[in-house]
Amino acid sequence: MKHIILIFLLLAVTASALTTTAFAKNTVTVMSYNIRCGLCEPAENPHNWEKRKYFVAHLIKTHDPDVIGLQEAEIFQVEDLVEMLDDYSWTGVGRNDGKDKGEANAILFRTERFSLQSQQTLWLSQTPLKPSLGWDAAYRRTLTIAKLLDAQSKQLFYALNTHLDNEGETARQEGAQLLLAEIAKIDAASPLVVTGDFNVIATSTTYGIITQTLADAEKISITPAVGGTNTYNGFGENKEPNNKIDFIFVKKSMKVKSHQIDTTIYNNIYPSDHYPIIVTVDTAATPVDSLLIAE
Repeated sequence: MKHIILIFLLLAVTASALTTTAFAKNTVTVMSYNIRCGLCEPAENPHNWEKRKYFVAHLIKTHDPDVIGLQEAEIFQVEDLVEMLDDYSWTGVGRNDGKDKGEANAILFRTERFSLQSQQTLWLSQTPLKPSLGWDAAYRRTLTIAKLLDAQSKQLFYALNTHLDNEGETARQEGAQLLLAEIAKIDAASPLVVTGDFNVIATSTTYGIITQTLADAEKISITPAVGGTNTYNGFGENKEPNNKIDFIFVKKSMKVKSHQIDTTIYNNIYPSDHYPIIVTVDTAATPVDSLLIAE
């Protein structure tokens, strides 16, 4: 009898270990972070990049994400972070010339886990294949798409990162439609995550367009979301409640384990004028989504 009990205990422990291993293999931590452009404040300004870049790097290291979508990142800022973080490579281009001029929606990925299979940058405009201004936008806006191979799960993982316009309502809605059109081209069986500063709140038309196809990670998180309802802080100057304009979206069939907005500041210094969002997702095989584009 004792032998039978021991066998059952051994089987239970083994099953638990296998479940834990499978969970870890398919768990990806993703961060979305608008780090504020590096040339926006002069050198003497307390919010200048050189004064806060170490705090940005420290905050990222605290969460140890596998994939990061950065917005407003000028190329030298991305290079600074990659140098300080060590474990990441990245993809993305400057929005002004498709090379190194202007802000980039860079995607960073942990090199010991992910390898870049392909990448593409599209402009949110009527001519997405070349640097261009779209509709009523105030600035050129881009969408970065990275096709990654996950060494742990042996499956493809798609990371998409964007920054919708801060002024043009038509540009935001059309940019959202372009985003969904690109997602519809991706293998429906592959997990994907969309990070970004969308410059809208959850009651907006643009948010509604996106969530007809994708799920807001906060809304489907298995554990309660933490960190409040604000992502734009204006370096401490913005006190408007419920001003979450940064989001992480996932396929509706994916599981989200956790969602956090990190409001950490360092000795009264804000790492950025936005707070980052961090989610943990399960990329295990799920039923294929029906990726229908909203009319």
